[in-house]
Amino acid sequence: MEKDVKVGTLVLMSLSIFAALVVTAFVVPFEDTLTRVFFVGLAAALASINVAGFFMIWRSSPTIIDEIFLMTPAGMLLKHYTRRLRPDQDENIMAGMLTAVQSFIKESFDERGGRLKEIRFENYDILISHSRSVVVAAIISTKKPERLRSQLRQVTEELEERFGERLTKWSGDKAEIGDVDHVMKQLISGKYRR
Repeated sequence: MEKDVKVGTLVLMSLSIFAALVVTAFVVPFEDTLTRVFFVGLAAALASINVAGFFMIWRSSPTIIDEIFLMTPAGMLLKHYTRRLRPDQDENIMAGMLTAVQSFIKESFDERGGRLKEIRFENYDILISHSRSVVVAAIISTKKPERLRSQLRQVTEELEERFGERLTKWSGDKAEIGDVDHVMKQLISGKYRR
């Protein structure tokens, strides 16, 4: 919310400074050219600083992942990661819901066999990435999912490359797939780099 206020404020300031620049350059009469150049230069410098601030805030605001569900393509929950200290919902119910929604969409609407990639709620987005052996679903509460989409795809590809065979033959023992924790914890903390 705070970041939205900052962005809104910067947009308003940018428009105000741009309007002041136009008024200064074309409407206000100046006695000499040097004074006009000074005020136009000052307004242009303020507009540049404001635009730079806008982009710095835009780029610095992170996409926060609240929860990640690592599942098989059939919908069995492999692992659940959360930023909360204690999850307040049954993780198997959530994984089942994601699988059920995807199955419903596939059977009801999609004749070409596509996959569900995103679900949007008022305050949350659920991004879903698929591979042959694994499905990664990330619940985010920020409104910039575009930053996360490619990262989620990279994580899914890495999991498939490194653990795909093991995940396909998984017996149900979470200790067998403990190696995925490192990758997933990097993703949920915002530090994932491939």
